[in-house]
Amino acid sequence: MGSVVVGVIGTLLGVLIGVVAQQAQAKRSHRWQREDVLNSQRWQREDVLGSAKRAVYAEYLRSISASYAQAISGQRTRTEDAHLLAATAELEILSGPEVAEPARDLVDTVMKVHERIATGSGVPKAEVDAVDRRRLEIVDLFKADLGLPTRASTAHGSGRSRP
Repeated sequence: MGSVVVGVIGTLLGVLIGVVAQQAQAKRSHRWQREDVLNSQRWQREDVLGSAKRAVYAEYLRSISASYAQAISGQRTRTEDAHLLAATAELEILSGPEVAEPARDLVDTVMKVHERIATGSGVPKAEVDAVDRRRLEIVDLFKADLGLPTRASTAHGSGRSRP
């Protein structure tokens, strides 16, 4: 009879330990699933934000190029200025100040220089080159914000310098 009691107690303890272990495993599994869902949602939001930023950054840069093309042709309709200002407004919403502020500053300079080019008032090549260098710096800011390699990181990584 003693061995039966020991057997029953052992069985009950085994069942109890099994239930506790199963509950712990279920909680752990549930926590992992919840974390996976939250991570998946976060990644989806980041993908959407990254896509929106890419589109705005591309429109911003396209508008600068189109504005310059209008300026050198002397047919400045200011439509690209409107596109550039709209892209800048979106950029300020989607990006942090470390990207938005330099981009906003460049817009003011670009519009002034392009206006002077269009009117034929003579803009020194050095000034146009300086604006273009600032544009390239903005491109690097955009790339860094999107997690893409920049001109500087590419130059350092390859051992070659780029102009």
